[in-house]
Amino acid sequence: MYMILIAVAIGMFIAYRIQYSRTGRSWMAIRDDETVAKATGINTFAYKLLALAIGAAFAGLGGAIFASRGQFTGPEDHIMMVSINVLCLVIVGGMGSLPGIILGSFVLKGLPEILRGVQNYRLLAFGALLVIMMIMRPTGLWPTKRPALEKEFAEESVVESASQNGRQK
Repeated sequence: MYMILIAVAIGMFIAYRIQYSRTGRSWMAIRDDETVAKATGINTFAYKLLALAIGAAFAGLGGAIFASRGQFTGPEDHIMMVSINVLCLVIVGGMGSLPGIILGSFVLKGLPEILRGVQNYRLLAFGALLVIMMIMRPTGLWPTKRPALEKEFAEESVVESASQNGRQK
């Protein structure tokens, strides 16, 4: 258990540091609009390859911990529902938000226990919750914040446009 908690803490630290670095800003630019990112001089191929390598490293670490904890791993441990649950964690928590993903994992790990009384309709209730979540809060329970530089620029442009409108009158 301690090894899992330490690995999660290290992973979150690395992800947080990357998110607010030059690499993270490049990834956000590629995610938002790849053509514009290329036009601004970002080597999209290299950054995509780096994302793949870092993701594979985290997946390998997680797989090693999973296999060492259970002493065995086989195809029955990796069914399609596991992948769907991981995707739902991100959707419910908030894409790009580390605290949101943790909150989403607590919600979705506790939800099956709450729905144990309606065992036959658990997947139906789970799907309905996801649909409601996408309609009511499409950014997730804990959405990601905009980067600070972007926020300052947006606030400055609002102030400048307000002052220009005042001068025009």
